[in-house]
Amino acid sequence: QLEKYHLDDPQDLFTISYFRENPKPFYEVAKSLYPGQYHPTKAHYFVRLLHERGLLLRDFTQNIDTLEHVAGLPDEKVVYSHGSFASAHCIACHQAVSPAFVREH
Repeated sequence: QLEKYHLDDPQDLFTISYFRENPKPFYEVAKSLYPGQYHPTKAHYFVRLLHERGLLLRDFTQNIDTLEHVAGLPDEKVVYSHGSFASAHCIACHQAVSPAFVREH
């Protein structure tokens, strides 16, 4: 999917320095990943079951899609190690922006 951006390293798309130079590719990829297009898997519901049975201390995820939340895990149990679509802020002034604002724009 990232070949069309002609990146030296595909991970560049997710660095702040590349984003500041050219944010359009990130927004295109983010739009394709935005919540609402995918559904939780059995694994997400298994982790919720662990929580319901009192066995889950914390769920660490690299995914940004918030499917853990959709599956019913409480926010305080989930650590999004790469951030998530659940929150956003301006990279210039650091003001928080609502998920609804991000979705609209």
